[in-house]
Amino acid sequence: MVASPVLLLDPHGDAPVPAGHSLISSEVEWLRYTVQATQGPVTPVVVRGAALGHWAGTWWEQTGGTCQSLVSPGEKVRQAVPSLATPDAQALAQQLLAAWGTAAWPAPLTLPLILETLYPEAGPLWHAEPSAEQAPLTSATAQWLAWLLATDGVSSVPAPVLRAWVSRWQAETAAAHYLLPLAPDSGRELLRAWCGLPQVAISYPEYQALAQLAECPLPLPADWIPQAKQQWDDDLRAQVAATPAGTEAGLTAAAWWGQTRAALRHSELVPAALDVVLRLLDEQPAVLSEDLLRALRGSLPATEYACLHKQLPPPEPGTLPTEPEAMLRWVTDEYLPYRAWQAEQPHNPQAAATARTHALAFGEWLLESYPAQLTGASHPYQQLYWAQSTRVKPQHAQEIVVWVIADGLGWNDARLLARHVSELSHGDVAATQATPCFGLLPTITRFTKAAVRAGLPYQQLVPHLAQHTAAADTDVRDHQDPVTRAHQLQGGQMLVWKPLQPDEAYHEKGELSVVRRSARSALRELAETIVEIARAVPRTYALRLMLTTDHGRMMGPGTREITVPEGFEAHGRVAYRLGDGPAPTPSPDIHWLNPSTWFNLPGWVGVVRDERSFRVRRSDGSQASGADNFSHGGLWPEEVVVPWLSLSRHVSPARLSGSAAGRGRVGATGSVTVQLTHHGDHTVQVRRLVLAWPTTGTVHELPAAATLPGKQTTTLTLPLADWPAGQRISSAEVSIVVEQADGQELTFQLINQLSTDEFQTQQVDLLGDL
Repeated sequence: MVASPVLLLDPHGDAPVPAGHSLISSEVEWLRYTVQATQGPVTPVVVRGAALGHWAGTWWEQTGGTCQSLVSPGEKVRQAVPSLATPDAQALAQQLLAAWGTAAWPAPLTLPLILETLYPEAGPLWHAEPSAEQAPLTSATAQWLAWLLATDGVSSVPAPVLRAWVSRWQAETAAAHYLLPLAPDSGRELLRAWCGLPQVAISYPEYQALAQLAECPLPLPADWIPQAKQQWDDDLRAQVAATPAGTEAGLTAAAWWGQTRAALRHSELVPAALDVVLRLLDEQPAVLSEDLLRALRGSLPATEYACLHKQLPPPEPGTLPTEPEAMLRWVTDEYLPYRAWQAEQPHNPQAAATARTHALAFGEWLLESYPAQLTGASHPYQQLYWAQSTRVKPQHAQEIVVWVIADGLGWNDARLLARHVSELSHGDVAATQATPCFGLLPTITRFTKAAVRAGLPYQQLVPHLAQHTAAADTDVRDHQDPVTRAHQLQGGQMLVWKPLQPDEAYHEKGELSVVRRSARSALRELAETIVEIARAVPRTYALRLMLTTDHGRMMGPGTREITVPEGFEAHGRVAYRLGDGPAPTPSPDIHWLNPSTWFNLPGWVGVVRDERSFRVRRSDGSQASGADNFSHGGLWPEEVVVPWLSLSRHVSPARLSGSAAGRGRVGATGSVTVQLTHHGDHTVQVRRLVLAWPTTGTVHELPAAATLPGKQTTTLTLPLADWPAGQRISSAEVSIVVEQADGQELTFQLINQLSTDEFQTQQVDLLGDL
């Protein structure tokens, strides 16, 4: 019998040799060892090899010895990764042994542990549980691509290990086959396609797999965005240049943006692609259109949208109405937006001609309507209606009234002033009502300011001028401080402030843009003073603040070209004679207002109908020409239609809640029922309902026109053309846009209760039973 240690067998040929043991790997070595063993004690050995181990083990046990098989690291690896061939498993085991050592070999050995040892930088990825859900699939794909692109590729030995890991994900979703590639080049193209970059080379199944992911969360390589912008720029310019004759280039650009934006699935790429469009618009302003701006709106920052919207031509005013109330809405909602845009287009003669046509038509209507309907104070559409003493004076002993009659304050400027007041007071003082109304003719201070202050037409005021002048002695003039006087007010009293702004700013000499900025600064200064006045009035009293003007003004440039008739004085666009005299000589440039009719004037008054003004008479009798920008005295809508605004303290801000409900057939026109509850305490105007899909940047607007009083619930029904598919309309973000009295638009989110009637909402084999 052999007296010897336990014989260790290594049939797989890759077990580590224990300390103190020798290795036998050939038959000659084994024969030599058996001779030594029959002669006496021998050192412990490891017999390596399946055949040699079988022979040695049989002999050893027959002689009374004991055998023990060593654990094979390669076999352990194969148990964790059955798809590995033995040589590959053993080679991988050697890598793991070098990392762990024999003593730290983990049990049980798992595929995630193997990969974490080989690629520790992607440790969390290997332990992620496979799932077909979007969030974990997106996370795994992002981590996989980040790891893959950070390496130079995977070696041939662990590739089967990676395939085994991928196969676990494939068992949950077939998309993993396309989302988890092994080649870095494939991974790079997949990532580019996932982000939405142009000119990528992937297959349709890969696109389908990417559709299962959320937006890409990975940072992009630094050179990808400049390359993409250049490709987008080339493509967009080529498409715009190839726009068919008779088709708007803006429509082509809108289609390009829609396709590009729908593909973008990375936050860094949306502003990059947007920059390409904006750069094109800077170079080719004519490309901007309503379609393009609507397409861009969901992706544009608010300031950028406002800038572009300002450049976009508003709709041309519609047909002139006949009734005064409708005419005022036409002026504020249709004419003024177009005129304000046109006035800042110095090189657009077609727009100037359009504005002139509508202004002249308004003047014709005004001359026909003014004597019978607009001179008195019996209707709310007349400025003198609001200026009557019974309305402007405090209504009770605990009320204080502040009445601001700003010089030359047009409708748009008045609402801008009110917005400044709200902003500077942090919402404490805000406009609660904005009423456009017809002012007096002619539209210059001499004939209007005292008349508005007295609530009487000029000619009716003249006999009582001394009385009304005395009543106005306490009014605050421009050189006096209204804030100091506001501190002294008691209940039942009224403060009237007559600032000379913004008229002074508009009459400054300078380029149009410089004068406009000066006027805006003057409006902000006025707002600061109004806020100080409101703070000075003791809070124990109710404060009613009224804002109006003596006349409006032209919105754009003009020139002094009309000769002042002999015997007449002139100011801007009006020439007048204070007293009796013969009828002036007819002139094609002047429309004469007959004092013997209903114009309530002391003598003949001539107004200019187009954009021009009267020349200035020098002391030597000659008359000077020149620029006369932002003039007044004529009959254009912005000169005649003036504001009457009411502002209050402690105004509850506008706050709306509600829902949009409706069900329609795909592609057909359906009805959207909008239920709105206004929690604020002052009236707002509903302007539009907005359906938005932020992931694609798509925005669909439904125009709306309704008055929404405070503390009330209102229901509107709006038509929606081309009803979207069910999944799309149910995922839309729905909001309502309203306009406050100061012209500021506010947006409130609504509950989406929209759905679609579809024949099938799931894929069904309709012919399966045939």
